Amino acid sequence: MHDASRPSCNSFAETLLGLTPSGTHSVDLFSRTCSEALAAFDPGHGFGYPFTQIFEPDVLREVALLSCLAHNAVETMEYQPTPAARRLADLAGSAAGSDVVHLTGVASALISVSRFAIAAPLIDEARTRARAGRERFEVAWLDFLVSNRSHGGSGSHAAFAVMQAEAERGDVPDSRVMDSCTQAVVWYLKRREVGEAQFRWAVRTGHEFAGRRSVDPSTASAWYRGLAMLPAASGRPAMTRRYMTMAYDTATAAAENSPRQATTNALKTYYESTLKEHMHVTRDAEAAVAAGRALVDLDPAWAPSHGELAEAHEQFGQLEPAATGFERAVRTGPPYVGHHLLGAARCRAALGDWDTATDHYLTLLTLAPESAVARTEGGKAARNASPQRATAFAQAAGQAR
Repeated sequence: MHDASRPSCNSFAETLLGLTPSGTHSVDLFSRTCSEALAAFDPGHGFGYPFTQIFEPDVLREVALLSCLAHNAVETMEYQPTPAARRLADLAGSAAGSDVVHLTGVASALISVSRFAIAAPLIDEARTRARAGRERFEVAWLDFLVSNRSHGGSGSHAAFAVMQAEAERGDVPDSRVMDSCTQAVVWYLKRREVGEAQFRWAVRTGHEFAGRRSVDPSTASAWYRGLAMLPAASGRPAMTRRYMTMAYDTATAAAENSPRQATTNALKTYYESTLKEHMHVTRDAEAAVAAGRALVDLDPAWAPSHGELAEAHEQFGQLEPAATGFERAVRTGPPYVGHHLLGAARCRAALGDWDTATDHYLTLLTLAPESAVARTEGGKAARNASPQRATAFAQAAGQAR
């Protein structure tokens, strides 16, 4: 593997596998907040597990692959490298027959580390046991999250219908209603996961609830970021910036009364959205790169931060810093090593650095032998590369057939 694209073990991989970082690597924000939530988790404490970010099953698959572990053993938590992992596996194994709070709590903890397969039966049981409105809402919330991350959103419409019905009955806390409204707006605009009537209800309800004192500032910040997607989709930069400013103001206002990490995470997601705002709405290269650098400064151990900055450079034709940024993201480690490696390969090819591009495609083909993209694009790069690189790629491609 070429030195510029050598993925490292990192705190994210350790957290996804063992539920806690080892302390031997710089700890990214997700790993810190996720591991602390898991350590503090009490299945009987109540609803509303504090998710930081939820990753698709393929992310867990990638981590297992890079760690040379059997995916099935990792997914089912048969692989238990730490006391924290053993505790969650035990909770999952003993949760059957518990009440809805306990079942949804354990399922949430499992979802937070991408263990959807063993969370599913707990959610199913919670659904059969749910009687009160809040119980039905929380089960539907998990149904929505699982559908969104694992099933392409196929069940999101039905899950949101339950959440909407229970929210309208008034048995759900305002912040939880706001969470559901944000999800509906974001995923309607991204891929129409909810219906148009549900989307319009979410926009009306979110506007109504956003200014309430009962709504957590971090929740309000997420709402304004989601809402900013509306004017962004129709090319209205001034209105987009207005909502983004409100997102920033509510995030920073939370600093005095919220845990530092919650505030930092709100700012991180603000910069992620700001970067996309300037890439796709204002088309302002300088502002996009500035947002990407702020993102990296806030969470330098997080590979996607480097990847998103690289995407901003690539968007505006700055191919050398884009390639370097994607390579830095790969070296930082998972998540999304394959995506970042492909970005690096394409930028190197566009720069005419055929040897390095071929190295990247070769690494990608080694990690994903069935990848048609790696085979096709890598073959083109190899035809322009040195004989040594071309031969190595041809041999690998032949072995991967």
